[in-house]
Amino acid sequence: MTVQICARCQKTTREPVVVAIGHGASAGGGIVFACPGCAPTFPKQRDPFGSLLARDESVRRQR
Repeated sequence: MTVQICARCQKTTREPVVVAIGHGASAGGGIVFACPGCAPTFPKQRDPFGSLLARDESVRRQR
């Protein structure tokens, strides 16, 4: 069972929800976790591959 700290309320949770992927230039990135109660308060992250997949699909249809 994984225990993480909520990025919003700073309490530990045994039911962590991934709410973002952090990016960093020198230290790399990390996963941002929230407790189930705080998770809905985080903005929905865009899928970085979603626009690429949609573009590839539209290019295939044009051929």
